[in-house]
Amino acid sequence: MATFSNDASNALESKGQVLEFYQTFSGATVSFKAFLSTYSESFSSGWAPTQTLGRPDPIQTFRGTSRSITLGWKVPAFSAEDAESNLVKTSTLARMLYPEYSKIDNASTMSKGPLIKIKFANLIFDASRGPGGDVRTSGLLGVITSYTWTPLIDEGFFDPDRRLFPKTIQLSVQFNVLHQHTLGWEKAEVARVSETRRNGTKRKKADKINARRETNASNAAPEWGADAALFPWSAGIQRANTITGTNTVDDHPQTQNDTNSVLDPGGK
Repeated sequence: MATFSNDASNALESKGQVLEFYQTFSGATVSFKAFLSTYSESFSSGWAPTQTLGRPDPIQTFRGTSRSITLGWKVPAFSAEDAESNLVKTSTLARMLYPEYSKIDNASTMSKGPLIKIKFANLIFDASRGPGGDVRTSGLLGVITSYTWTPLIDEGFFDPDRRLFPKTIQLSVQFNVLHQHTLGWEKAEVARVSETRRNGTKRKKADKINARRETNASNAAPEWGADAALFPWSAGIQRANTITGTNTVDDHPQTQNDTNSVLDPGGK
């Protein structure tokens, strides 16, 4: 059987392929090399139906959209020391799911819930911060609703001093995201003609231009909110161009046409 003196999996850490967890109130952190076996994200939109007389279909009132992440990964051990360290790390993650208590009149009262941040390369991170920071500053905030710890029995154990340390542990978590920034599409703002131009000889023409711009903004495609431009997985700002307009007022062809009309006194 071949033997190895170096842990080849350290290459994952050097490339930043690490799952990181951070508990907000205690500052506790733990990380694992990303031997992922499961990774999926789901988005669920909530609607409240209201049945009305005379309509075959109910009226749907939007409630919100939630995002959840399912992660599964293996934690292999290169040595007995590594296996013992893995047991400590998996135990740390379990402890991070418990709340903070405060003493009030000799009684323990829960004061803070265990909010968690997760970061994984450029796939799981806080979009408003970007993927460049550490888990404390750039991690995605949420709650872990389930955590499963399973030693792979078939792969055996290290057993020094009558203690057992699994050679491989299978972990999985269900994570519900709590975004810290606004998510959604925003209607374009109206770029009005300046008051200086409105008070000049072309006041009536400027009023017509403003009216056209208001119509244009109303009909234009909305823009994905700037503070959430990287949500999720995207490398840059997402834009939605349509035939009726673009999501940037200055880029709209009507804006250029309006500008030309103001600059050309002979235009009608």
